[in-house]
Amino acid sequence: MNWHDDPILAKERYHAGVRGKLLRSTLIWGPPFLLVFGALLFFGFDRAFMGGDHGGTWFLVIVLGILSLLFGFQAIGSLRDYLSKPVTAEGRVTRRWARSDSFVIKTHYIRLGKQILRGDQIVLDGIKEGDYIEASYYPKSAVLVWVEKKEAPKQEAEAALPAE
Repeated sequence: MNWHDDPILAKERYHAGVRGKLLRSTLIWGPPFLLVFGALLFFGFDRAFMGGDHGGTWFLVIVLGILSLLFGFQAIGSLRDYLSKPVTAEGRVTRRWARSDSFVIKTHYIRLGKQILRGDQIVLDGIKEGDYIEASYYPKSAVLVWVEKKEAPKQEAEAALPAE
């Protein structure tokens, strides 16, 4: 057996890749957030307390506020996930689908209870609707780290059987 085929090493490699994506997202969206948020503070203070002497208008403050929310949502969510550990949940997959986010990238999704989780084809290979799984994911960005099929608990398995 080759070390590339070891499931434990494959899981760790994939987890490192997901953490790398979270760090990359933080580094991409963090600087624009800090820049726009700094401009929002400057022009908001200028408009509210100085009368707009340095070019601050309410329109500019509103636009900077919206951009700050958008950039901050991505940057802060990715940073919080990068600094935390993945969460593990078990349940039945109620829906599985894929969507093309661009011409090249296709993202796969599953619904586990009320949570919608995002992964790629590698991690969701063999998972379909109705499967009982254990999923490890980052809660703020809902990015899957690893998914494994499991046997359903006895109570749930009996409830899923059709009534006679």
